[in-house]
Amino acid sequence: MAKKPAYKELEQRVKELEKEIARLKGAKEAIQKNESRLKEAEQLAQLGHWELDLVANILYWSDEIYRIFDLDPQKFGATYEAFLDTVHPDDRKLVNEAYKESVKSRTGYDIVHRLLLKDGTIKFVHEKCETIYGKDGKPLRSIGTVQNITKWKQEEHSFSGIIGRNAKMKELFATIREVTEVNIPTLIQGESGTGKELVAKAIHNEGPRANKAFVPVNCGALPEGLLESELFGHVKGAFTGALRDRKGRFEMARDGTLFLDEIVDMSKAVQVKLLRVLQDGKFERVGSEKTITADVRIISAANRDLKREVDRGNFRKDLYYRISVIPIHLPPLRKRKDDIPLLVDYFLEKASREGQNTGGISKDAIAVMIDYSWPGNVRELQSAIQYAIIKSKNQIIQPYHFPLELKGHKVEQHSRGPSRKLDAESVQDAITRCGGNKAKAARFLGVGRATLYRFLANYPDLLSSINESG
Repeated sequence: MAKKPAYKELEQRVKELEKEIARLKGAKEAIQKNESRLKEAEQLAQLGHWELDLVANILYWSDEIYRIFDLDPQKFGATYEAFLDTVHPDDRKLVNEAYKESVKSRTGYDIVHRLLLKDGTIKFVHEKCETIYGKDGKPLRSIGTVQNITKWKQEEHSFSGIIGRNAKMKELFATIREVTEVNIPTLIQGESGTGKELVAKAIHNEGPRANKAFVPVNCGALPEGLLESELFGHVKGAFTGALRDRKGRFEMARDGTLFLDEIVDMSKAVQVKLLRVLQDGKFERVGSEKTITADVRIISAANRDLKREVDRGNFRKDLYYRISVIPIHLPPLRKRKDDIPLLVDYFLEKASREGQNTGGISKDAIAVMIDYSWPGNVRELQSAIQYAIIKSKNQIIQPYHFPLELKGHKVEQHSRGPSRKLDAESVQDAITRCGGNKAKAARFLGVGRATLYRFLANYPDLLSSINESG
């Protein structure tokens, strides 16, 4: 018969048990603290971790992934197929094939793709994954991370509110950075709808005058008499209807920037007065003899070739050289079609932020947009997207949701035999061989321009690497 422990021995055991409980409690608190720190770190980096049980097809997501995907853990059926449903329709096949190939080849994967949230918001994520295998070589589970890189992607393909990854747009961004710090008259030329005022605002906002006024005036919208008063102001009684003194745009823009839009339509009489301001920095209000001085940066814009207007005698040569010390030319949208998918994503996301739910856009719709000539440029594209959002009623935008001009547009067809399947290596080689000319590269590859543009739209990093190597 076993001897019963003495009271003191029991007391000692109780104390040891209490110590062990305290130790375990401390360890639990330390684990909870570490988990809390991990969650804070994940939220700060917008990076979450996940694990997929390949046997049971059960997917575990950390809280941060649910935040990134804007999903409720209680309502989301966490499976691999459910995850694929959250991926942007245009990226879904790419992501699925990349994952399946990584499991098969045991290489893991490192991929950037888009998400299409329920409210139509588009996000970019960077995903990494590795798979663990059993002794029999069969895959057991995959583990990985997802990081929200939307902001970085937007900054990579935009500058001060201007969207673009085309080589011409990259050159434009570089020029803007160069001119922001110097107070030199700048002339922005480009077709209507290309975004001339956006460029003017970028120059202002990125420079030392950013906290001062940016004052725009449309020179083509006002008759000569009113434009003079609008620019320089007037005093009471200067003309019929001048019931009080009024500051002009030059005074409003003091120490800031004055944007003279459509300066090509300015009358010769006002051109003379503007020239004097640019030379002396001085002017008088209409009806006044008092000279006013104003330190103003001048940015002008024209939707026609101003040099040609000079040659035709419609614009003063001396004024032209005064306002065009730094010339900037904006390309029309038809010359930067590889930016169309990026602009579409931007306008869809903007609509989502403003409360308009969207279901995304189909590849066929993108193909129509890429093949269209866009005479109204980016402004027309934005209007087409807004129209299509209303017509699609939260469904995926299809070509028949577009305005009549696009709806009746036929995508370019080519009868050159069987369609060739493009790959990154051959496309990069063709564009390099053709000196960056994508139209020539399409002919070299034996495909239509629209086909090549669609391929490049799905592989933006490929085009960036070509531009950098060039």
